[in-house]
Amino acid sequence: MSEIATMPDAPATAPDPDETVAALLAERQSLVRANRMLAARVDALMNVHHAAILILDPETGDILDANDAAVRRYARSRTELLTRNIREINTLSQAEIAKRVRLAVSARRHHFEFGHRLADGTVQEVDVYSGPILYDGKVALISFIHDATRRKTLERKLKTIASTDSLTGACNRRKFLSILHQEFRRARQARTPLAFAMLDLDHFKLINDTHGHAVGDAVLKGFAAACRRRMRECDCFGRLGGEEFGILMPATALGDAGRALERLIDATRRHAASAVGATVSIGLTAISEGDDTENPLLRRADAALYLAKANGRDRIEILP
Repeated sequence: MSEIATMPDAPATAPDPDETVAALLAERQSLVRANRMLAARVDALMNVHHAAILILDPETGDILDANDAAVRRYARSRTELLTRNIREINTLSQAEIAKRVRLAVSARRHHFEFGHRLADGTVQEVDVYSGPILYDGKVALISFIHDATRRKTLERKLKTIASTDSLTGACNRRKFLSILHQEFRRARQARTPLAFAMLDLDHFKLINDTHGHAVGDAVLKGFAAACRRRMRECDCFGRLGGEEFGILMPATALGDAGRALERLIDATRRHAASAVGATVSIGLTAISEGDDTENPLLRRADAALYLAKANGRDRIEILP
């Protein structure tokens, strides 16, 4: 059998060193141009944007760059600001700041609410919008910072409006029952006492019918103010509806709560005797071992209040 002659493979062409160098140079020049374009865009953004802007090293927290608005906000000069670290501005702990920087760099979160220490030492609530950016060839974090004082103030006002009775300044029913739920769970877990009273102004309809609703409103406001003056900071006072109110007294035994409420009844009685006003009936109870929710507490207080009214009003009845 004859052998078939084969031609040897042609040797691979060796790369031209000059072409390789030229390609690398071209790539480098392209990267340089891209970096310059990016730097120009960042610079333009820094100079025209109305927000304070900081560029940070995400590894160290050092401030790498800032616009004029940030300099005015945080330092006496640009030189001073660029020697500082974000930990000197942000009021969170070092660990919390690092956690949020990681979230921003990974683009898993962009908006943050912080307290920032300003150049004059005051702390301002701010909205911060952050994200990763290529800066000097490395990944950095750019943050756009806006004063959130007005927004936060408005939010607090709206929250107060939503949770407060507009006439008396007491908690409204929804807020009061929410606090009752929280305090009940806390008392059950800690095995501490919790007293709860329902209060109702006696013959209040007669006051409205005789003197008018303006006088009735004044009575409600005066009674609510008298209650708050006699309460501790930890107590909660709420208007449950009409002329009915609630007082929640954490860490208070039934006897102590009863004595405090007797003083309130006496003060209300004396005021009613000297001016247009009403006496008050009170139903008092306290958390017990068998209560698995706050609902039995509400039912017992309501039943005790009914007893106080049935037994002549202007008094307190207690159902343990």
